[in-house]
Amino acid sequence: MHSGADKKPWEPEIEVDARLAQRLIAAQFPHLADAPVRRIGAGWDNAAFLVDEHLVFRFPQRAIAAPLMPKELGALPFIAPQVPYPIPTPRYAGGPSDEFPWHFGGYEILLGVSACSRDLSDEDRRQLAGDLGRFLRALHDIDPAPLRDAGLPDDTIGKLDPSRLKVDEPPLAGSLRVVHGDLYARHLLLDQRNRLCGVIDWGDVHYGLPAVDLSVVHMMIPVEFHDEFFAVYGAVDERAWRFARYRARHHATYTLESAVARSDQRLQQACELARRYAST
Repeated sequence: MHSGADKKPWEPEIEVDARLAQRLIAAQFPHLADAPVRRIGAGWDNAAFLVDEHLVFRFPQRAIAAPLMPKELGALPFIAPQVPYPIPTPRYAGGPSDEFPWHFGGYEILLGVSACSRDLSDEDRRQLAGDLGRFLRALHDIDPAPLRDAGLPDDTIGKLDPSRLKVDEPPLAGSLRVVHGDLYARHLLLDQRNRLCGVIDWGDVHYGLPAVDLSVVHMMIPVEFHDEFFAVYGAVDERAWRFARYRARHHATYTLESAVARSDQRLQQACELARRYAST
């Protein structure tokens, strides 16, 4: 537990370790009571555990993220059949209890490794540009109405707010769509050929401006390959593309701070490269 002015946003309010995760899972899903549980990672909002070697359970660790879990569990089954690469499909929905106050979820594990764990060549990144174009075109073409009716949240923290991004421009406007909300190297899965094979961690899925997601291109793809992305995704308004770059620089900078604090060298390297790409 942390409190006070020195508290960092990635520090948990409730620390979920493997023993707590196992107790919570066993209490609500007794057939998994004897399954091995191993912590495999943690982001700013959630801790992830591999259960029985084929399930991934995610637990919120901050109150601000807790309401997003049931939204994610409801949205993913609707999104999954409409995008060209695998995304997590919920199999287990855990509820609050006396021991843990928030919802949590379990998913079949997806094959692939995080993009921040790979050293990608220029050719890998050129091909990834097209993969990202296919994925984001499909995601942003989804009719948001059914998810809006089901309670898909708005962008409640202003991910593209000029003051947040430290830019002197009027706010960006445009058509709102279903967006992932937190796309960067750690949330992209790659296969053995370094091609996109999955997109994970949908805790920030919301109804917002596509530029939030387009920032991943600025973070992952050198500028000389941006046309490979546009060839698949389609044209992007110049101002939206500029705000996507602002968002990329901002995201890479604050994620780098957390990577350094956690001694996560691979993520640190990915963030440093993302900052260079987003500054060109």
